[in-house]
Amino acid sequence: MSLTARIVRIAASCFLLALIFAPHALYAREFRPDALDRQLNAVSDRRLLATPIRHLLDPERSAAAHRLLRWRLPLWILVTAAEFFALLYLWSSGNAARLRDALRRGMRGDAAAEFAMGACLAAVVRVAALIPNYATYRLDRALGRSEVLGAEWLWIWLLGTVTAMLVGGALLAVVFRLVARTKRWYLPTAAILAIAAFVGGMLYPVVVVPVLWPHHERSVQLTNENRTLAASFGVHDIPIRVAQADYAGLADRVVAVGIFTTREILASLAVERAYSIRERAFLLARVDAMLAARFPMRRTAIDLALVLLGVSIAVVLSERLGVRRDDDPLSRVALLAALLVLAYAAIAPVDLAMRRSATFAADRSAVAMTHDPAGAVRALVRQGDHRVEGLCPSAAALLFVDPHPALGARIAAIEGRADPCRSHPFTPRARPHR
Repeated sequence: MSLTARIVRIAASCFLLALIFAPHALYAREFRPDALDRQLNAVSDRRLLATPIRHLLDPERSAAAHRLLRWRLPLWILVTAAEFFALLYLWSSGNAARLRDALRRGMRGDAAAEFAMGACLAAVVRVAALIPNYATYRLDRALGRSEVLGAEWLWIWLLGTVTAMLVGGALLAVVFRLVARTKRWYLPTAAILAIAAFVGGMLYPVVVVPVLWPHHERSVQLTNENRTLAASFGVHDIPIRVAQADYAGLADRVVAVGIFTTREILASLAVERAYSIRERAFLLARVDAMLAARFPMRRTAIDLALVLLGVSIAVVLSERLGVRRDDDPLSRVALLAALLVLAYAAIAPVDLAMRRSATFAADRSAVAMTHDPAGAVRALVRQGDHRVEGLCPSAAALLFVDPHPALGARIAAIEGRADPCRSHPFTPRARPHR
């Protein structure tokens, strides 16, 4: 059996095992409202809107959030540094060239060697970031944002690793075939990435959702509650599913998945069980506003543009660096991948800033549609308590890590009060709701 066949067989076996067992490892867990939910339910709307923003969240959970969330930025830096230095060492030590030679000796054809090289680089990135990513998972576990057990997390990590290897290998093989055929290889590459991005967006609810959110089922209750709201935004026939088990941190959130004909709304079990009808109306109206503004499609296009920008930056930087004597385009891909990690770290704040701006716009549209600022504030406070969110994260965390605006800024914008987080330079200035 050739080396190519062995790699493909091992990768396919791991992928199938993870796909088969991962959805069943995490069983459906019952959610019950806690004491904080009952306390929040007892607060009147008048008192809720009159309470200073800094006193809305549970003080013990706010203190825990302040202690634990400060580790998010160091962990993000550690993940980025681990990926960058692992790839850089692979190239600078000559191991990338030796790996290239070994793959070419064991593979039949250049395309197979290029596929294997891309798969190996993806595996290096995933393994290098394993420990800091596991630490991030443990942080979410300590905050109560994740119910996934350690063994379940490893299954998902394995599934993600095998998927990254297959995608990385296929992408590298296709790009090298295009480079060999045309000098303007970047044009068909961009077209292929665009098609893959939109096809992936369409297949996400069909392929990814059953793996990350097993035991999800259609909610007749939420669908009926959302029918009038969705029609007000010009959105129709959007199914809503409730995830009773969660691999990907959906806790207390309502999100839109899919694009075009496959779009649907996914809600956590806590939203159905602990939130009132008025609070659910705000959360559902936010998602309807994003769907009406075609935010999922726009986000896919923007993410694709940022990826192409990152690749361009990495290519330009790699051409400015020296060349090893044993270098060739295939071994130099390790250097290009390392620079791509840095390029992504540099452009990540742009992506996060656009997401935060979209969140403010969705909040504004939802409150304007429901005419219920008290319900919106109550939903955000409950969400902040359940997810142990800090009222005002650090400016650095907002810049590099957090795709959501500061909770204090969102509540202030809804109430039309002064922003308690306005000292943070990277919190977008939100217009108050009228």
